[in-house]
Amino acid sequence: MKRFYALVVLAALTLVALPLVALAADPSLAGNWKITINVNGESHESTCTFKQDSGKLTGSCKGEFGETALTGQIDGDKISWKHEVPFNGETLILTYSGTLSSATEIKGGVNVQPYDIAGDFAGTKEPPAAEKP
Repeated sequence: MKRFYALVVLAALTLVALPLVALAADPSLAGNWKITINVNGESHESTCTFKQDSGKLTGSCKGEFGETALTGQIDGDKISWKHEVPFNGETLILTYSGTLSSATEIKGGVNVQPYDIAGDFAGTKEPPAAEKP
């Protein structure tokens, strides 16, 4: 009889743990992120708002040169996205590729076209408005 109860408890724990494992396997980038890029010796900050539908990313990035739409993807902890930035009468395309290193940190590389200038970026997820101190 003790063995039966042990199996029932084990089954119940397994049912509780499976959704948690699924969540850990499917990280979320959704929300507002403060992104700092370092390109060509200069540092620039923006706030990117990500919306996530499975592995597809949409949203926008807002910085010193305005706000533009973004598109991208997430696969496990690997992330990539791009958006356009108006700059001195031209349109720059910033392409990011990196890693979600924790639930609140991302980092990787950024490429700026049409100049093919490479740099790096780091991002921190901002807490929802209700959670800000």
